[in-house]
Amino acid sequence: MRIAVSGTHFIGKTTLIEDFLKKHPDYRCEKEAYYKLQDEKEMELSLEPSLDSLLEQLDYSIEQLNQTANEKNVVFDRCPIDFIAYSMIALEQDSLDINDSEVSERFDEIKIALNTLDLILFLPITKENSIEYTEENPAYRKAADKYFKKIYRDEVCDIFPRYCHPKIIEIWGDRVARIKKIEAT
Repeated sequence: MRIAVSGTHFIGKTTLIEDFLKKHPDYRCEKEAYYKLQDEKEMELSLEPSLDSLLEQLDYSIEQLNQTANEKNVVFDRCPIDFIAYSMIALEQDSLDINDSEVSERFDEIKIALNTLDLILFLPITKENSIEYTEENPAYRKAADKYFKKIYRDEVCDIFPRYCHPKIIEIWGDRVARIKKIEAT
């Protein structure tokens, strides 16, 4: 199974992946695009990345899914949806719609890449979040979560393939509850 873990920063994606890999050692993890790109070359660290940086990460994420399309038992830390959600924040600041941007030019490529996934685990902000973190910019994090929810729940962008759609499951709760919910799928 090919799984992507998606959601805003400081929601517990990496923690969930680590917990999942401990119970399922036959899986491997593909590192988040941000960190892979940072390892490969200079990439500016920022809690509020630029649209150019997000497009670079989006392109990397698409390529990552496509290049590993024939591999099974892979968990991806983020997927193209993540970079769309964050791009929506950057575009909103310039009063631009996602459908009138460079991001929308990649929608067909995104659909193809998403079609390589079996499952997307979306971690929304909920009142039950139990992951400890230090909040540096709560307004930005909440804005990102709002766009994630619009994409996953309202399908505001036409990016999910109409055929062979990856299953999308919302995951929340403590660490044990999250793993149990995945395994019940």
